[in-house]
Parts: sequence; structure tokens; C-alpha cells
Amino acid sequence: GGRPPQSTRAPTAPTQHNATMAKMTPLPTNKYLLLLSIVIGHSLLGGYYAGTRPEGAGWRFFSWHPFLMMVGMVGLMGTATLTKKRMGYTNTKLHGMIAWAGLMSSYAGFYVIYQNKNTMGKDHYTTLHSKAGLAVLLGSTMLGMAGGVFLHPDFGIDKQNGLIRTGHKFASRGMLGLAWLATLSGLQTLIGEDDVKGLFFFAAPLVLAAPFTLL
Repeated sequence: GGRPPQSTRAPTAPTQHNATMAKMTPLPTNKYLLLLSIVIGHSLLGGYYAGTRPEGAGWRFFSWHPFLMMVGMVGLMGTATLTKKRMGYTNTKLHGMIAWAGLMSSYAGFYVIYQNKNTMGKDHYTTLHSKAGLAVLLGSTMLGMAGGVFLHPDFGIDKQNGLIRTGHKFASRGMLGLAWLATLSGLQTLIGEDDVKGLFFFAAPLVLAAPFTLL
């Protein structure tokens, strides 16, 4: 009879990690789908809108720059972040793949604006918008590489490290927030500060999605 003696040892690191993960709640499906519709829809419609500004300019080579950057940093990167919040092995792998797809789209957008400025004989990186965009591209690339090396669920060399996971999460969301602000500054350059209505409707979807995506 009697109760067996209970262990007084402290929980191991994986056990502590699992306990922490258990306290987190996956993003519900209905909210996930709603937020996906916002970030993907806005990236396509907002990207086209920005690409055809100023009014009457129509679609031209430059137009691919805002469109591809919006698809990359709002549509795909936003989807990657929301998918990670669904939690689990498969969603973590999808998160990485979608994020890299977003980065590739953004680099294509970067190529367009670089070539466009060369054609027009303009200097590069003269505005806060362009410097922020370059910082986002380089920062996101480094974070993506670090995520693959350290945190990949199959071969990450330190995937259980809570400090690395937390640092990756918050640094990535900081990069994404900066990217979203850069889209607003880019549109402001195209339509002017006086078009408050245009800026408001462009910013509204980002403001709606930000608390659930960036926080």
C-alpha cells in the first residue's frame, strides 16, 4: 500500500517547452480564413491600385514593383505568419515555405524598381522608403536563413531553444511591421499627402489585420 514516491527532479528542457506550447492556443480556423482573405485580397487589390497610381498612369513596368512587394510582404508573408499561429509540425513547415515564397516575390519587386531607376537615370536608396525596403529584404533573408538552420522542425540544429524561437518570432514580426509601413510610405509618394481618402482605405486592411498578425 501507500502512494509511490514522487520525483523531485526539475522538468527537462523539452518538457518545459512542451508545457509552454500547451498553454498557447492555435488560431481558430474561422479567424484564420478571415485574416487570410484580408491580407491576400489587400495584397492583390492594393498592389494593383498602387501600381496604377498616379491616377491615369496605367499599368507600366514600374507597376510590378508595388504589386510584387505587396504580394510578397503583405499577402505571402502575412499568410506565413498566420499559418505559424495555427501551430503544429505541418503548419510550421508551411510557414517557412510560404515566407520564402514571399521573399522571392519581394526580391522580384526589388529588381523591378532597381532596373526602373537605372533606366530613368535616378540614384538608388535616396528616400526613407527605399532604405526601409532594403533593410526589410536583408533582415528577412537573414531571419529566414536562421529559421531554416536553427528552427526547422526536421533538421533544425537547436529547434527547442526557446530564446532563439522567441527572438526569431519577434524580429520577424518587426520586419513585417516595417514592411507594411513602407508600403504606406510608397503609396503616399505616388498619390501625395493630400489624398487622405486613398491613404485611409489603403491602410485600413493593414490596421485591421495587424493586431492578429504582428502581435
